Amino acid sequence: MSEGGRRAREAALHDPLRSLGGLHEAGRLRRGVAEFLRLPLLIIAASCAAGVLVGVLDAAAGTGAPLRGAAAAVVPGGGAAEFVSAAATSVLTVTSITFSVLLLAVQQTAASLTAVVFDQFLRRTANQVYFGFFVGLSAFSFIVLGTARQDPAPVYGAAITLVLMVVALVVLLLLIHGTIDQMRPQSVVRSIHELALRARERELVLLGRTRPRRRSGPRAPERAVTVQDSGYVVTVDVDRLAAVARAAGGAVRGAGDEVEVVVEGTLGEYLVFGDVAARITGVAPGDGSWDDEVRSAFGLDDIRDVEVECGYAVDQLANIAWAGASSAQQSPQTASTAVRALRDLLARWLVAGERDRSGRAGRQEELPVVYVDGAVGRVLGSLATLLVAGAESRQAQTCAELLRAFAGVAPRLRSEEERAMFGRALAAGLPSVLQHAEVPSLAQALQELERVMRECGYETSRVARVRSLLSEATARVLPKPSDEPGAAHPG
Repeated sequence: MSEGGRRAREAALHDPLRSLGGLHEAGRLRRGVAEFLRLPLLIIAASCAAGVLVGVLDAAAGTGAPLRGAAAAVVPGGGAAEFVSAAATSVLTVTSITFSVLLLAVQQTAASLTAVVFDQFLRRTANQVYFGFFVGLSAFSFIVLGTARQDPAPVYGAAITLVLMVVALVVLLLLIHGTIDQMRPQSVVRSIHELALRARERELVLLGRTRPRRRSGPRAPERAVTVQDSGYVVTVDVDRLAAVARAAGGAVRGAGDEVEVVVEGTLGEYLVFGDVAARITGVAPGDGSWDDEVRSAFGLDDIRDVEVECGYAVDQLANIAWAGASSAQQSPQTASTAVRALRDLLARWLVAGERDRSGRAGRQEELPVVYVDGAVGRVLGSLATLLVAGAESRQAQTCAELLRAFAGVAPRLRSEEERAMFGRALAAGLPSVLQHAEVPSLAQALQELERVMRECGYETSRVARVRSLLSEATARVLPKPSDEPGAAHPG
């Protein structure tokens, strides 16, 4: 971190009136470089360097050089400067029009699949290469044109420009096809799904080093450490928090294992000024000697980082499914694709376990830091929310897909805590099922859900009640039970 950034961070730790962005991990320029600009800028810089080098070769080469004769055979020296001028103007025009049309296509897709499309479009390496190539080609052509002289003619620059123009036509086709392919809902969902799996691997390393629950007693004193800024938590330095716990344990007499840091500002959480980021157990509530060190362990930013926390990808999939399920103008296929991706992620994470039963996190020393992961609860909550969203558009297909997701998850839940989260999520979403008609797919999904829950030892009375109400509404020739509750609730 630069000296100026360090001073801004120190000021933010103590002066709330100066804390706007002081604790943030990256500014707008740094974020732009990290997300999109780094690779295009490198390609443009290389193109500019190549343009200068070619211009120097054109100015220094003699007329008898063998390579110069070959270049002059491709583009005659008499029209070399005019060719480079026409090529530079053409590539700039084509680049401007193509980028404008492609960005319009991305905007139209984002209108139906939420703004996550922009994020995915910017992060794809292929797009960065394509954009950098076209801008770099424009810069190369103008540098060659600017250094060109009538004598000697810029035959090297003209020949290389001709080759690059042919390559640009091929790259243009790849760019158009790639953009169209990326705008397909299936491609967007698959990309987010892969990002979620990679982010989960990074999270498992953190989870494998921390404690899943508190060891300190319920009556142990604790110091609540609040943040002095606002933003999403994008980094948590558990080593620094562990050092605070050990130092505090050594300073407080008789504290022993009672001193530990309980993280409340987990990755992806949005904290505002005054929110609790962590609690130091075993420390007096009025002892603020460790506050600055704890605050420094949390990195905040305006935008969540999909590379380090899987919850962001889960929320993106839930947003796509919401957009596809909550409006009758959208295709239910988009919502079903996102729901299946959520179900797949949950199934994979339940197999591994919160603390990674596959051992990927490694056998590392457990730190005196408590970090409660909420990945399973987040996905279950998203499925329940989508049940409610689908009721608005009466998409029975989406509702059936969600019920099948619950049925597929039920046998995989191992702990009582996970089973309790499952029960709460399903109970919250079941009433919205009554907004749909009893189409065959929905009736089959309810029947399968009831059977699986019975085999797994869950209470099935609410599911059975929903099935009964749907059947009663169908028998009374009602479009759905909630249209006339009295008719569907006889007696």
